Amino acid sequence: MLRSFTKKLLNRSKVCSCADRDREFFYFNDDILFERLKLVSYMLIFTYPAFFIVDFFLLDGLAYPTYKKMLAGVHISGLIISLIFIMIYRYVRNEIRAKKSIIHLYVFFYLLIGAVSSLNSQLLTGNLYAYIIILFGVAVIFPVQPKVLLKNFTWVHLLFVIGLFLLEQDRVSFLIKLINSTGAAVISFTIALAFFSFRKNDFLNKRKLSRNEEVFRRLFNLNPNPLFLVNPDNNEILLMNQQAIEYYQLQGKNTDGSFLFRTPKERDDIFTRLKEQGMIKNIVMEQQITPNIRKWSMLHFELVDYLDQTCMLIGTTDITDIKKTEEELERHASYDMLTGVRNRRIGIEQLRKQVCGGPESEEFILSFIDINDLKKVNDRLGHAFGDDLIRTCCETLNRHIDHHDVLFRLGGDEFIILFFKKKREDVERIWEDIQRDFQILNEVKQKPFHISVSHGLYHYVPGTPITVEEILETADQEMYKEKSLYKEREVSFGR
Repeated sequence: MLRSFTKKLLNRSKVCSCADRDREFFYFNDDILFERLKLVSYMLIFTYPAFFIVDFFLLDGLAYPTYKKMLAGVHISGLIISLIFIMIYRYVRNEIRAKKSIIHLYVFFYLLIGAVSSLNSQLLTGNLYAYIIILFGVAVIFPVQPKVLLKNFTWVHLLFVIGLFLLEQDRVSFLIKLINSTGAAVISFTIALAFFSFRKNDFLNKRKLSRNEEVFRRLFNLNPNPLFLVNPDNNEILLMNQQAIEYYQLQGKNTDGSFLFRTPKERDDIFTRLKEQGMIKNIVMEQQITPNIRKWSMLHFELVDYLDQTCMLIGTTDITDIKKTEEELERHASYDMLTGVRNRRIGIEQLRKQVCGGPESEEFILSFIDINDLKKVNDRLGHAFGDDLIRTCCETLNRHIDHHDVLFRLGGDEFIILFFKKKREDVERIWEDIQRDFQILNEVKQKPFHISVSHGLYHYVPGTPITVEEILETADQEMYKEKSLYKEREVSFGR
């Protein structure tokens, strides 16, 4: 029973994965076709003057008015639909559904124009050139989804055959043209199918080849701590994230990874241990960042394979502040041990200083934060993962506040940020960045749990007659509105 259920889940996962890959390719293909549609539209617009001369001057003495009118109508129709496309291009190029619909509609128009042109030719020349040219042109230039193209080919060809039957009096000639045009339609569809299949296979193969490297780079760059990927043979830094550049102040510097170690012997010893153990954690070092700056760092080392090469992954956690304030932490217990941020006592104390109206009072925006679904994580995965969720949220929050701001843990899954020297729109923009980071972490599935928070804001202006408790209560109510919306979404998605 369990095996059968697991097999169903795996099959469903494969189906979803294939559907996602196909959808991604369709978007990619539509982007290409949409740009080609723009080029074709410009081509029809720029060549219309030549058609105009032919329609209204060179064929002026032709004694077939119906033929001339139909030919001019076809050319004008091409001009009009091209102008319409150019006018709406910039408004719909980022609209996925609209773009797909326009591509399919224009492919149908082009096929229809070719069919009408050839039917019109039956009045004078009796050839199928226009229809065949359009068939092959659409097949090569616009290889849309085969089922959509097949419908367009079928309907247009059916209309073409009916029109040919009504216009062609000679049954033998009709039969020959029917065979030739049908053969051209079948060959054109086969060509379109081949182009579509080739592009899809090429896209999927490239996607598959770059997937592992892409995922690794994404996780590497999203890591909240400084990270280096070093070639152990020559100390070359293959990758480093933005946090590493900022932490070690490496902007504009060309350097290797030797500065991460105090001596070459220390590096060799660590690499030897890595070969035996594969991973080394929590090596505390005092590092000289610049001639005037020294930092305490906790380094983690791991051997990984990257681009068929064994590399040394080095992660750094800054513990300088912890070292500097170690005695104060023990004496005053001002920091939360799990997250490393200020605890409730010191946070409320600082908040009261701002609200009391004294000389330290200044304008601020308070953000009341509640971590979503912490209890579910604790119940389902255990408190260790719950603690990891709290830490991950704090690390993300910390990346988006500056030295003016104050983050502290109010208790449990509740946190407070005091934003100073910022307008409300600045804080809203920061929250958009925070939520985007959470979304990226969830998309790459770096953690075995969903990461999100709810927040509410209160803008305090010095002199406002309000207490700390009232500020927290107001911000808490604002936060609860967002949490209620989150719970409604959770229920609607069945989580």
